[in-house]
Amino acid sequence: MSSSIVAAPTPPPPYHVQAAVDNAASFAHHSSVSKLWSTKWRYNCQTGIYPFEQGRVEDFDNVFKNLVAASNDDVDILFNPDAYAKEFFPVAEDLVHRGNEAESKNELDVARDLYLRAAALYRIARFPIVRSPLSQKAWQDGKAAFEKGAKYLDPPNIGVDIPFAHRDATRGDKDAPIPGYLRVPNGEPPSANGWPVVLFICGLDAYRTDHTSRYNAHLAAGAAVLSVEIPGTGDSPAAPADATSPDRQFSSVFDWIASAAAAVHRLDSKRVVARAVSMGGYYGFRIAHTHADRLVGAVAQGGGCHHMFDPAWIAAQNHMEYPFALADALAHKFGYGSVQEYIDAGPRAKFSLEENGILQLESCRLLIVNGTEDSIFPIEDSLLVASRGRVKDVRLLTERAHVGNPGAEAIIYRWIADLIVGVA
Repeated sequence: MSSSIVAAPTPPPPYHVQAAVDNAASFAHHSSVSKLWSTKWRYNCQTGIYPFEQGRVEDFDNVFKNLVAASNDDVDILFNPDAYAKEFFPVAEDLVHRGNEAESKNELDVARDLYLRAAALYRIARFPIVRSPLSQKAWQDGKAAFEKGAKYLDPPNIGVDIPFAHRDATRGDKDAPIPGYLRVPNGEPPSANGWPVVLFICGLDAYRTDHTSRYNAHLAAGAAVLSVEIPGTGDSPAAPADATSPDRQFSSVFDWIASAAAAVHRLDSKRVVARAVSMGGYYGFRIAHTHADRLVGAVAQGGGCHHMFDPAWIAAQNHMEYPFALADALAHKFGYGSVQEYIDAGPRAKFSLEENGILQLESCRLLIVNGTEDSIFPIEDSLLVASRGRVKDVRLLTERAHVGNPGAEAIIYRWIADLIVGVA
């Protein structure tokens, strides 16, 4: 059970979604496990949208039925990651077994789909962040299932280990490479310089295994896609509690794109655009300024930068739009033991791109996309970035929630294609 959260008394600006901030009962899905499934997630699963890409509703219906029974429909199970995760494993393991059988019969399309269905189950099993033994197992098993299926995608998925050349052990970076997934279009690149690159920056809960349809759209437009996780999530070796660790991680990634090791993939290091989603949008805002010279452009979709660290906002995050306890997950992601510890540490002074002067740097071309009704990261943060420095491209979709869908994806695909591929 989440402990009560005490916010600092400093009054925040009134947020556009202040009514949701003030009303702890704004979203019914926080009241029970059955409500989470029926009012928040089942539709997403039926339609194959975040976070259920490649998932099948028939795979999840019984899992949630069992979760309701095991928990007496009490949301406390969502704060016990091992008790929550274990209900997903039998169904996922059966799908992997069936995938192995299909693969042994050379039924490769069938095997691919079964493996990817299993990966979707493991994804939700470790949701919203890897923070326990079973959620770690779900992440490892989910990667294995995804990789078994993704080798049969067209074009196939390629795992790459990027040297963490700018690692700083004294600041908490791990002595490990930066794992990435790379997919490169079939055929010949559009120029002798190679394929333009979409550097896909993942979010809090959706990692490099989880964005296949988005990768497919960029590939179809003629760009290679390289996907990596952000500090404190997935397999990123960058120190989660150090505000400058992403600079070291992404400097290493850009160096690799331009290196001889990547030359076999024929990537054009002069035509790289970053696409960052949700919590990744914070890092998209950051590298658009810190690495402007390495990018032709960046997209920050649903990102925060400053007010996301307001104590009053953090104190309300567990009862708003996000399906789980978001403040708890973010506290873990940034390296804190509890939400109260996160608030007491003053994260705005440490991580705010405004207070740390990042937004005063010259940026590359930047597209800011979100829904005006976002109650995961306040829309005020998108407006703040838009008001600083060079003129930005901004699309805020009214009557849309976090990340701006439906509608945002088509805007992003067109903007990126026009920018680095030249496809109208």
